[in-house]
Amino acid sequence: MAKLLFLSTRVSCLNVIRLIFVYLLLALASGCASSQGMPNEIRGVEPVLFWPPPPEDAKIQYINTISRPEDVGITKSFFRKVVEFLFGKSDERIQQPYGVTADNTGRIYVADSALRVVHVFDLSAAKYSSIRGTSQQEFQFPVGVTVDQDGRLYVSDAERQTVIGFDRGGSAFLTIVEGLQRPAGLAFNTTNNYLYVLDVLRHEVLVYDLKGKLMFTFGGRGTEKARLNFPTNIAIDREGRVYISDAMNFRVQIFRSDGTFISNFGRLGDALGDLARPKGIGIDSEGHIYVVEGLYDIVNIFDGKGQHLLTFGSAGVGRGEFWLATGIFVDAKDRIYVADSYNGRVQIFQYLHNGG
Repeated sequence: MAKLLFLSTRVSCLNVIRLIFVYLLLALASGCASSQGMPNEIRGVEPVLFWPPPPEDAKIQYINTISRPEDVGITKSFFRKVVEFLFGKSDERIQQPYGVTADNTGRIYVADSALRVVHVFDLSAAKYSSIRGTSQQEFQFPVGVTVDQDGRLYVSDAERQTVIGFDRGGSAFLTIVEGLQRPAGLAFNTTNNYLYVLDVLRHEVLVYDLKGKLMFTFGGRGTEKARLNFPTNIAIDREGRVYISDAMNFRVQIFRSDGTFISNFGRLGDALGDLARPKGIGIDSEGHIYVVEGLYDIVNIFDGKGQHLLTFGSAGVGRGEFWLATGIFVDAKDRIYVADSYNGRVQIFQYLHNGG
């Protein structure tokens, strides 16, 4: 009798397992079919977005939006789907991005201050991963991200008052704490192989070698030229010039790589090209300066002398619209990545050299 009961229980367990497996197959298959089998006329084909709009020659084109790995063609294996179905999904969807950068091998890095991670979208390998800090210390408030010429990643943690360097495998090899109070924007200078760290509370730029030694600083609080007032973000062009969003002075300041002042531009206002709340800053291959205007949810483009050329974006939740845009990065191919913070995504645009 006991043997029959054991066999009956075993058969019941096997049947339950089979039912679960069949259910998983049906659920996963229906999920795939719902997106892949839908014809374009049902899904809708959205129009291409250009700035300025036709009939003028376009200079900026909307390309794509990233909020999860699937948005850039990174799919999950069947085994991964089963694991997530049984144990819950991991935090792969961007929640509140701030800093964004990309390297020359197809990796996009997004600092997510809400999830306390850096998302890594590896387009070449079609893989997603995330970095949560070191084995001794997880991120508290990751803000800035940049990569050096060897593809190593640097992340500023504003709450922990540190900058951490990671190799391409995601292992930490460097921690910088010397002199930092609230590190934010980061940029790597290929002309001298130094890491530039913008510290909001020190109102300064701190410059380190790649061993973490503090080499020099520049800035300091004030309203005069070369002085900073709660600066937020930093970018460096191919010639080593340093560009800073000087937020509470409502301007952009430009320096040589050694910290020598070159020029500044900008003013407080609500006209096109004014800077009421400048945040992210980026430079394209032709020397155009891109400044995120956080108050009006737009991106202003200036020439090297500070002359306003074009504005793109607007407030909203649709394509090409922003809700508290923060960081911006322009890669070597003049693709423009904008961290659209409250929309939980990164939007990608393309600068069109010869017009649309």
